[in-house]
Amino acid sequence: MKSRCQLYLLIATAVLLTACSTTPPQYAMEPDYDYIQKVEASSKHSTHAAKIYWVNPPMKRAQSPENQQD
Repeated sequence: MKSRCQLYLLIATAVLLTACSTTPPQYAMEPDYDYIQKVEASSKHSTHAAKIYWVNPPMKRAQSPENQQD
């Protein structure tokens, strides 16, 4: 009886978790070109100019095209 109750709880949890994972994302991540440009411009104007290589460029959230409101 106890194992059957645990099984039902496990099935209910699995169903709820899979339902949450199928919702479409509301935001897309894209590079923050404004911030990148500001950092690179300040580097060019500093007394110790350095070449900047973005390994992980800064990202910002943008609304997904299918979720945009007119």
